Amino acid sequence: MAAKIMLSVLIGGFVLLLAYLYESLVLKSKRLRSKLEKQGIRGPSPSSILLGNIPDMNRIKLKEMKLRAAKETRSGTISKDHPLTIAHDLTSTLFPHVVQWRNDYGANFTFLSGRIQQLTLTDVETVREVSLCKSLHLGKPAYLLSQDHKPLFGKGILASSGPIWSHQRKIIAPEFYFEK
Repeated sequence: MAAKIMLSVLIGGFVLLLAYLYESLVLKSKRLRSKLEKQGIRGPSPSSILLGNIPDMNRIKLKEMKLRAAKETRSGTISKDHPLTIAHDLTSTLFPHVVQWRNDYGANFTFLSGRIQQLTLTDVETVREVSLCKSLHLGKPAYLLSQDHKPLFGKGILASSGPIWSHQRKIIAPEFYFEK
């Protein structure tokens, strides 16, 4: 009798654990994505539950590297001393997924990096509007504000909010503040 109760408790706990994991890994990001899609911000759907769009990023980067290597081989610019040519378009070199997704989903899009939803803004007017925001509480991720990261980030612009953030922002980028 006690073994049946113990087995029932273990099975119930396991089911609750699975439900919690499904909620935190899948449903939470789906809800956030649907809120962004209602505002007109789309993006690629995650290819992995745990990694999000990271496998897509790696696949796109590998494909871009192969295309670039094939192009350099055809043009004869590749040599033993200098295996890669210098490119001045760093965005397409370092972040080819951003360029592809910008072409596919528009200037502003979202993607999942691990379990963290990323909002990418490449439209100049939207970036300007966000940077001119007077709100002191834009919302910082919980992992930046945790006490475990306090020695690493301190009270820097990444981890601070409110008046401390505003003061540091004025020092770093005074061109965004027109009043004296």
